[in-house]
Amino acid sequence: MRLVQLAHNQISEVLKPGDIGLDATAGNGHDTLFLAKQVGLSGKVFSIDIQPQAIQNTKILVQKNGLDAVVQLLLGSHCDLLSLVDERAHGQVKASMFNLGYLPGGDHAVITSASHTIQAITQAYELTSAGGIISILCYRGHSGGKGETVSVEELCESKQWFYEKTEGSENPTSPVLILIRKN
Repeated sequence: MRLVQLAHNQISEVLKPGDIGLDATAGNGHDTLFLAKQVGLSGKVFSIDIQPQAIQNTKILVQKNGLDAVVQLLLGSHCDLLSLVDERAHGQVKASMFNLGYLPGGDHAVITSASHTIQAITQAYELTSAGGIISILCYRGHSGGKGETVSVEELCESKQWFYEKTEGSENPTSPVLILIRKN
């Protein structure tokens, strides 16, 4: 099973209509759309990206699917989640998603960094409600990707969070999915 599908399957067990979702790295909008479909018209999804092109791509995708009323698009860094996400949603997010690395089809020089990602995941954990889930898809094949993946694992260990790790393959540059569950 592809790691994206595994993440979606795990999130769909937790995220229900009327819930709040967070896509911390909007990219081309696929996870935002998935989250919006899960929460339905009674829910809310915050979708964040540092690149205007990613926000535009996501906007087009959710509009095409009639879910733009559910999604709040936010231009900014994922390391600023607490200030970007509406305060009323703090502690209420049922599922957060991160796809680390670069924007597919975009500028490959603009990548996530370990230091910002650690801040972002820590903030996402704070935003997450009890029983919620955080999905982090780490891409080890780009510059800094392996180090970022190790940093995410070290964060989970140091915070003693309950998490599971699934590697895409035995190839050392294959993606890694980390799922954090908040008890």
